[in-house]
Amino acid sequence: MKNERWRSLLVLLLLLIAGGSGFLLLLRCDNKYTQALPAAPGINLLQEDPSQPAFLVDGWEYYPGVLLDPEEISSSQAGFLSVYVGRYPNFSEQLGSPFGEATYRLTLRNEGEPVPLVLYIPELLCAGKIYIAGTEAGELGSIDPYRPLAADGFYAFTAGEETEIVIQCVNYTHYYSGLYYPPAVGTAEGISHLVTTRLAVYGFLCFAPLAVALSNLALWAMGREKLSRRMGLLCLCSSLRTAYPFLHALGFPLVCLLYSMEDACGGIVLLCAMHIAGELSGAVNRWYHRQLAIPAAVGMCTAFAVFPALILPYVPSFINLYGIVLFIYKALSGAYLLLLAVRALRTGDPLSRFLLFAAGLYGLSLTVSTLTINSFEPARGAWPEEYGGFLLTFGFAALMVRRSILLSRENQRLTCHLQEAVDRRTHAIETLLAERRELLGSLIHDLKNPLAAVKSYAELVRSGGVALDRETAGYLDALTDRVGAIEERFSFLQSFSRGERGASALQTFSLSGFLREFYEDNRPDMELSGQSFHLALCPGELFLRGDPERLRAALENLCYNALSFTPKDGTITLSLEQENGMAAVRVSDTGAGIAPEDLPHVFERGFTRRPEGEGMGLFIVRTITLEHSGTAEVSSLPGHGSVFTLRFPLSAPDLPEENA
Repeated sequence: MKNERWRSLLVLLLLLIAGGSGFLLLLRCDNKYTQALPAAPGINLLQEDPSQPAFLVDGWEYYPGVLLDPEEISSSQAGFLSVYVGRYPNFSEQLGSPFGEATYRLTLRNEGEPVPLVLYIPELLCAGKIYIAGTEAGELGSIDPYRPLAADGFYAFTAGEETEIVIQCVNYTHYYSGLYYPPAVGTAEGISHLVTTRLAVYGFLCFAPLAVALSNLALWAMGREKLSRRMGLLCLCSSLRTAYPFLHALGFPLVCLLYSMEDACGGIVLLCAMHIAGELSGAVNRWYHRQLAIPAAVGMCTAFAVFPALILPYVPSFINLYGIVLFIYKALSGAYLLLLAVRALRTGDPLSRFLLFAAGLYGLSLTVSTLTINSFEPARGAWPEEYGGFLLTFGFAALMVRRSILLSRENQRLTCHLQEAVDRRTHAIETLLAERRELLGSLIHDLKNPLAAVKSYAELVRSGGVALDRETAGYLDALTDRVGAIEERFSFLQSFSRGERGASALQTFSLSGFLREFYEDNRPDMELSGQSFHLALCPGELFLRGDPERLRAALENLCYNALSFTPKDGTITLSLEQENGMAAVRVSDTGAGIAPEDLPHVFERGFTRRPEGEGMGLFIVRTITLEHSGTAEVSSLPGHGSVFTLRFPLSAPDLPEENA
């Protein structure tokens, strides 16, 4: 256990070193601040190869609180500050409020031949007007009346010896204000390549989590598992959080809604991560998780969704505090995820290392973001925190995959053991049934011997020349027939107990003719006590493939069972009808009926309401019906009799074989 912990911590250390090295590489190779044009106060010097985009970072003249066009700047004596882009997140330090207006001015000096260039302004916050060489080049949103727009701007111009760039900004919406992201200049091809590369990076950060989200939400829809739902929501919000460059490229007018979505999605990603980490680390039932961490995270997500859209535009004094709270929440969430990972690691959970790695890399990204404020802005890629959020999502996705693999292996193990248990139980049941069949066979054999003796004595009396009157001879014949019938029933029970259900006894026969014969054979006994026994057959002949002897046994059980519950003046009817391609054989009576609570159980083995009964007759009826691919049903109304219905699939009559 300890070796596993140390191994996981060592891997985390290596990942942190690799992640730190990667962020240092970004800081050096994908940083607008390291790819800026040489600058002096108010001037940027255009490089010799403008095909490589460069950024206008330093040397800007900053006029807070006023909107000046190029002519007004030349004629006015307005004071300005020399700043670099990104130094002030909003207008608070100069105007006392995050909201307001300002003007930025810069001269681009070209020591070579005039060259056609493109000025690329990423998301001017939140409305502005751009002048190039004294001429209005375009407008993002609207300054008067104020209509914010989240959009990137592209403006073509020809860089002569000196080209003046003036940018007017107005913001009454966002917690960032003015020219916060450094613009870029370069040839059209260079700017196009820069923007395409940036969108490709964000496309990967956006659509990869979206694919994971859809798969997890599909798993949740099929199985309703909480972890799959939370993982799907985590990935979906991660995808939406990094979708803003595409909206900026199109121009998105609902600025407040966009910023609310970005902040809320970032918060929900951390909330879902806490839920999943709490489940897997065993902290889900701890008071600090259930009553403190999760409610606080839910409250913060609600605040992130509400404040940028509904409160900050009207109460700008909260903006700076909001930014601080947002950063603290992210830092505390990263620390809490790391704490849950350590807890899972201590419990020996096989998934703990994934928690540890994901939380550790996300914490590293927050640390890098804090340390590089005003010294790093990605030129072609994403922000460190966005990479960290992606690594967090990827880590939790890997965790869910690993969890699915472990669950699959456990299911296979349990299935294997279950099969072994089923095999043992099946063997025990088969042994018990074999013993019962043997016992039943012995009992039947013992009973058949006295019956054979009775039959032999009757034959002896008949053949011994004893003078018998007609009535006595009739009784003797009836006795012989009944003994033969009982022997047939015993033979059937014997084959039933042995499980002899082969197809050798199956034949196709006329069900209508079979019922006529059954009716004629059993009518005397059925009407012996005063009841009436009727037969009702549908027109035409219906054919069935089955065993006539077993069907006879099933019908005798039904008919004599009805006889025992029907009064002397009652009626028992045997009928045949064709319904929906099936043969429906019914035995109905006008007897006492069956109680509603007993109806679901009448075909169960051993169920009976008669003290002397064994509960086997109707069970045998249902068994024989199932052997013939049929169904057995019963309907009854107490005091008005019962109707038993056996349904069988019809068969075509056998054709006579042709002579060769």
